[in-house]
Amino acid sequence: MSEFLGVAFSPYVRHWTGTAPNAKVPLWNSYSQQDIVQMLEVIALQFNKISTYSIGYAGYYPPTTPWNQIDSNCHIAGAAAQLNRLRGRVAIEVAQGIYQQDNPAHQQAEIEAAFSAASSANAIYPNTVTSLVFTNEYVINAQTANAVNAMIVANKHKAHNLNIKVGVRSHTFGQIANLYSPYYTQLKTLIQNCDFILCNLYPALHTATPTEGVNQVGQAFDQIKTAVADINPQCEVMIGETGWPSQGISFNNTQNNVANLLAYCEAIDKWAFEHRVMTYLFEAIDEPWKSNQNAQVPPTNPWQGPNGAEGHYGLWYLNQQGNYTHKKV
Repeated sequence: MSEFLGVAFSPYVRHWTGTAPNAKVPLWNSYSQQDIVQMLEVIALQFNKISTYSIGYAGYYPPTTPWNQIDSNCHIAGAAAQLNRLRGRVAIEVAQGIYQQDNPAHQQAEIEAAFSAASSANAIYPNTVTSLVFTNEYVINAQTANAVNAMIVANKHKAHNLNIKVGVRSHTFGQIANLYSPYYTQLKTLIQNCDFILCNLYPALHTATPTEGVNQVGQAFDQIKTAVADINPQCEVMIGETGWPSQGISFNNTQNNVANLLAYCEAIDKWAFEHRVMTYLFEAIDEPWKSNQNAQVPPTNPWQGPNGAEGHYGLWYLNQQGNYTHKKV
């Protein structure tokens, strides 16, 4: 894969146990840093950049809970630094995610924890964490755009002092190419304050082939990049998520199989290299919990139910023998 391709990553890769409606997934805090090092060793065979989604706070943790004693996402940066130190080079570079929290105290704890994780990782091996990603698919209106902008402004100086960039990941940046968008002004202000934006872009509904899907994503990206260049030429525009699942019902109703997943990855890799656009595939390793085995049938969102594709976007999966296996035709 090219230098412009990375992968989105969370460590929640183990399988369901039991049967519906009482099936269970492993606890969110049950993956150790060493477990994650093993996952990253596999990922590093093909990629040297990952982006994450959160530091690991949730409503069931008091905001005073130490940052390294929450859900297992908190161990990712440290695991990458551990691997980098073992290799004597940056084998895995991390864009550390900061998830949106309903509770302001949890939101502040999440932000502070991300800084702690980044600083701790970079002390183990410099330049492991290079950026902080404030929220995921949260920017959907003027209010949420303003909220994320406030986070960026409040934390940008601190991040830059640590040689860390700040930005946001969202699926709505296409709105910046529409002067009449109800939150164009708020998006514009947000982009003015970001070092980068990560755009989540997927093939459209009923896209026939991976090649067609990559062409659609490329066109959408070009529109966004052109609009952002007029607002803040210093803001790097990247693709934060794109992918094609290997099975199941997806939100865009594509034909989902391993051959199409691999073809899409190859085509987007070629596009990213030719256009020199940093692109994160969704995702590194299958996360079975995302295909909810306990959902009602038919589920409200078929793509998230037991036959949904959400758990099948990974390039690798954890097999029954406990090994990480690359998907192949």
